[in-house]
Amino acid sequence: MKVTLDEVAARAGVSLATVSRVLGRRGAVSESTRAKVLETMSELGYSRSTLLHDAPRRLVAVSAPGNPEHWQVQVCTRVTKALQDHDLLVTRPLVETDPEPLQTAIDAGAVALVTTTMTSLNTEIPCIRVAEQSAAEEADTAGTEVSVAGTPGTGQGSADVIAARLDLGGGMTTAFEHLRAIGHRRIGLICNDSGELAVQLIRRFLAEHPARNLGLHLEDWISRVPKSFSGGSRAVLELKDATCTAVIVQSALQLHGALHGLRNRHLQVPRDMSVVGFGDSPTMKFTGPPATVLGLDVEGLSNALIAATLQTLRISTTGLPSVPPVFRPRLVARTSTTAARR
Repeated sequence: MKVTLDEVAARAGVSLATVSRVLGRRGAVSESTRAKVLETMSELGYSRSTLLHDAPRRLVAVSAPGNPEHWQVQVCTRVTKALQDHDLLVTRPLVETDPEPLQTAIDAGAVALVTTTMTSLNTEIPCIRVAEQSAAEEADTAGTEVSVAGTPGTGQGSADVIAARLDLGGGMTTAFEHLRAIGHRRIGLICNDSGELAVQLIRRFLAEHPARNLGLHLEDWISRVPKSFSGGSRAVLELKDATCTAVIVQSALQLHGALHGLRNRHLQVPRDMSVVGFGDSPTMKFTGPPATVLGLDVEGLSNALIAATLQTLRISTTGLPSVPPVFRPRLVARTSTTAARR
């Protein structure tokens, strides 16, 4: 039966993060603690690949979630190139949908995970990631050990390194301000049917909707559907039937589906429905019509993840800010939004 790192940590009386540091030969671990961990591994018969033990280059996993957004792929690509330029080996397992690829990378000696996923993955190695702003604040309040300075926590369980925060709630406010300025009040939301991001978007949607004080049941203007083309196509027609004149869409796949669904009903964008998407990509300039979106600072997010990774691995001595940078999506106005019809 395979011995896990959790069992090693429990038997040695240390944290999982400490065991990870011993295996990765990084960070400050006393010689007595290191010896105790190694002795415990020997007693339990723990074994792992020795791929990196004698190699001058270390292995880092750079991962996007399954079914990623375009901005997540862009960030991972930039991070991968930068880490390779620093003579690190990089593997690209997907995370969230299947734990096996990431576990394989860890067993092969990966010393850190860099990911654009915004939820904790409870990994055996430092997880350097982006957090949604309000979610990170709630985690701190709840006592979850989250680093904001690029150094892993030392408590039991996963050691998350928060490299940057993404103000998605602020992005929702920006979209409302844009649509309200051109006369829209009946604004709907198409979001994923699961996930922390969808929860955050719904919370901000209800709290800041322009019609929140008019006694309307705003839940009727929220469509929770799978992150898919067909989900977006179905959802936008439901919201149109609920008399919405504009819609904010979480996923690019849902946005493409929404445009298709409206065309199939012989409705026009933006005359019959204004559409705003989250996240920009080259295809958004060529939708019918070009989509107004909330664009993300891909370069800024990438640089924050790169800096935190180099600091965590003790490759860079440049100190990180005590509070991670916050990136608020900016509105890229194209022609999928126009003034509401009177």
